[in-house]
Amino acid sequence: MSRVAPENSKPMLLIKKWRAILSPFFAVIILGFFLYWTWTYRETILEIFKKAGVIQIVILTVLLIVSSLLTALALKILIQDKGYTFGFTDSYHSLNLSQLASMIPGGIWGYVGFAGFLWSKGVSKVDSVIIILINTLLMLTACAVIGISGLVALFGWGYSIICLLPFLFLLFGRNWMENIRQKYYPESSKLPSTWALLKVLSLGIFVWLIESSCFAWLFYIGTENYAASFWMVAGAYATGYLGGYISILAPSGIGVSEGLVALILGNYLEIEKTLSVAISFRIIRTLIAWSNILMSVMLTANKAGKTKP
Repeated sequence: MSRVAPENSKPMLLIKKWRAILSPFFAVIILGFFLYWTWTYRETILEIFKKAGVIQIVILTVLLIVSSLLTALALKILIQDKGYTFGFTDSYHSLNLSQLASMIPGGIWGYVGFAGFLWSKGVSKVDSVIIILINTLLMLTACAVIGISGLVALFGWGYSIICLLPFLFLLFGRNWMENIRQKYYPESSKLPSTWALLKVLSLGIFVWLIESSCFAWLFYIGTENYAASFWMVAGAYATGYLGGYISILAPSGIGVSEGLVALILGNYLEIEKTLSVAISFRIIRTLIAWSNILMSVMLTANKAGKTKP
């Protein structure tokens, strides 16, 4: 006997249907714009890499790798605080493989890949959701703090405080949320401690200081324009990343982040050069990300092969 879907579920089904159609469509358009920008400004992009030289690019690469390792360390702290045996390499692999999944248009696939890896390591489904939510909240909060702090001339200090409100709610509402967890999900482990939350947020802020500073460094190398302050440039990058992350239609925020950076810094430098720097930095970060992904794929595949009888 067939079951008829409830009336209130039909709008949700319609939204899912159209989202499945529109997400790849808009993703192709955004990627098309990004490739068009890259081709149009290719000479300027090559000039930026020439100005930077091998030594400075290597230093930037090392710093960005350090930031990715610190991100993995923050996740390890969060999961271990919930009582799971979860090593640094597990954290490193889970972030890399979820990043691979996030490149699929629609945004949600990164979380699905993330949760799947945590499940494979013995983390319960409820705890996986909790860990992903808290980790995402803390890292985005850190990104927003750096972004708004850098753009204080535009927004004022009050918005930096507003960015911390979700974290403060998590911090001071922990006991209340712990009671809810015990009531509805008693099989799950306790929420991360206050000390663990503070450590993860601190690491997140340090991570975004590194990444945003690396972008500002490349910006000054490539443009030789110091009209915008260091913190303004760094804040523009962090804000652009946040905007790209929120945009679920663009895989890994590509195109959206660069457009926002160019928009914010447009008063200090022509869009062509700003976009060229943003695309150059995207190229460096993408190469590092794919190197990390390939490393995780090879190591996990090798480990799986050794465990077979």
